[in-house]
Amino acid sequence: MPEPERRIRKATMRDADRIARIYNQSIRLRDATMDTDDLAASDVALWIEKQGPREDLLVVESGDEFAVVGWGIIKTYHPRPGYAVAAETSVYVDRSLTGQGHGSAMQHRLMERCRELGYHHLVAKIWAGNDGSIRMHERFGYERVGIQHEIGFVDGERLDVAILQCVLGGGTGKPVPGGPAPA
Repeated sequence: MPEPERRIRKATMRDADRIARIYNQSIRLRDATMDTDDLAASDVALWIEKQGPREDLLVVESGDEFAVVGWGIIKTYHPRPGYAVAAETSVYVDRSLTGQGHGSAMQHRLMERCRELGYHHLVAKIWAGNDGSIRMHERFGYERVGIQHEIGFVDGERLDVAILQCVLGGGTGKPVPGGPAPA
């Protein structure tokens, strides 16, 4: 099956409703986020508005009319200056459209964008039981470096979170894992 046509771009306020709808799928399924209540478009609009200079929110569009089918975010890992080289990334795709490469395309673009923003170290925090997300990150060079046992509590259940990291090749000529080799 051929890859669907897609494009990835910076999110705008017009995307807030669709981003919220996609995120709310994960909130309701209780398998990928510690948020427990649906977000409104106005909540996502605040994310867009309050992004720092080295943060980004991107959307992946696909289909005949290039509708938003997923999104990814880059956040600073920690406000302390010594962590300035580290970012946390997350990817969400409309559940009816998983398995079509949208998440991988977004992850690849997030990693490129992290390099452009000057990051060296990326972190992903993933529910320990979310095998699909863990496998996708591992395909991009992330490695599991630990488990935070019982750090989450959702619907009366204690949840573990896997910590994955990827050290980018930034500035060394090494490619972003999962991406094309440098020319």
